[in-house]
Amino acid sequence: MKITIVIIVLIVAAFFIVPMAVGGSTNVCQALEKHNVSKSAASIAGGNSGPVYGVINSIGQAGATGQTETNIQANAYPNSPTAISCAASFWRSL
Repeated sequence: MKITIVIIVLIVAAFFIVPMAVGGSTNVCQALEKHNVSKSAASIAGGNSGPVYGVINSIGQAGATGQTETNIQANAYPNSPTAISCAASFWRSL
């Protein structure tokens, strides 16, 4: 029983910690926004390297506060806490 609880706690923690670690943020919605910026920059530049990607990604990362994604998630899932919907959206985007 105790092992099951520990496993569940670890899974829930990973659900939030991994997106924040990947996004380099302590806010899961900001991490999602940064992840989306990086994916968009790669799509525009045709890959995730080179000067075009670097410029687009740098400008986007600087402006990624998480507020836009918080608003998007709040409107899309009004009955869910935004941290949960941001984390779920991050995992769906992989």
